[in-house]
Amino acid sequence: MSQMGSLHLPIPQGYLKFGGWALAIGGLMGFSGQLLHIGDTPASLGDIPDFVETAVNTHVWLAWASILILMGLPAMYLRQAAGLKWWGWIGLPLLFVGMILEIFHGPFQIFSYPIIYSLVSTDEVLNTVNGYVNNLMVDDYPTTLFVLIPLMPGLFLGLILLGISTIKAKALHRGLGIFVLVVIGLLIAGMFMPEDVNTFSTVHLIFVAFGVVLLREKKAEASVSTGAAA
Repeated sequence: MSQMGSLHLPIPQGYLKFGGWALAIGGLMGFSGQLLHIGDTPASLGDIPDFVETAVNTHVWLAWASILILMGLPAMYLRQAAGLKWWGWIGLPLLFVGMILEIFHGPFQIFSYPIIYSLVSTDEVLNTVNGYVNNLMVDDYPTTLFVLIPLMPGLFLGLILLGISTIKAKALHRGLGIFVLVVIGLLIAGMFMPEDVNTFSTVHLIFVAFGVVLLREKKAEASVSTGAAA
């Protein structure tokens, strides 16, 4: 006769430390990359060479930042596994979707900009190309909306759940959860600020904060509880 019991699976300390490094480094790279972000189109023909070089380098930097963050993202949740409610785990896929969709435009700038802007020779052509880039040809290819629409809701909802669940789980300092909610407030405020004020960069500081906390812990009691036949 079998009974359903509770099996506690310990989270490897090595992964938590790796996740801490990945989050801290990736978050710092993302924060600095967002501050260096110069916009999506050049203003004039003379700006094209410097614009393309900066855009390519910045988005290579941001791509690696996001790769590191995505590798470390599960560590934020696994460390709090014992105290997370079911709704807290929903934040993980939401943040994953938001972060990975956020870098989808990166490969376009890295691989396409050197080609398309090398063919621009007049102001008229530049305006046409910039128009396509800024509108992402949504009218001609509406399926791109499946990339654009889930991006911000995924990030916002994922961060809200992360902040609240971190406070409720009590596995890490509640100040982390409060900081997440403060950043959400900054993102909302940024919607009403001039375009040159980049509040999105503060999202990456959340990952830096979680990464530093994971790295500073000497021995974390982290485990996942699951049903098991006994």
